[in-house]
Amino acid sequence: MKKVLCTIVLSLASFHAVANSIVDQWKAGLSGARLTSYSGSAISSNSTLTIINFCRNGRYSYYKEGSWSVPGTAGGASNNTVTGTWDIQLINGVTVLTYSTDRGEQGMFPIYLQNNGRVNIGGAAYAVEQGRSGC
Repeated sequence: MKKVLCTIVLSLASFHAVANSIVDQWKAGLSGARLTSYSGSAISSNSTLTIINFCRNGRYSYYKEGSWSVPGTAGGASNNTVTGTWDIQLINGVTVLTYSTDRGEQGMFPIYLQNNGRVNIGGAAYAVEQGRSGC
């Protein structure tokens, strides 16, 4: 019985160490990084640019701009910036990016590294530039 209990405790301790290692790796990789996503359409001249800056002090800025135009009809543009705090957590075995905006909104997105090296946050793929957050 003692051996089984000891094995369980050691297994839990090693799982905890692996979980902390994953979280620490994500935090180190995102801290100070700029993530960029761009999508566009040549047919209707639609485009969307999203930039997320993850500051080393736990703050972030999320900037999104979109523009559209259709030949013979109207066009337009919009942009939005959101700021707040970010963190990485392991919840039920899933690595998630958690955020809290300066307006008090909170949420989380699953996060993982794609085979092509892009970071996927909530289904959107981002190119990563280390040390380029500007904050």
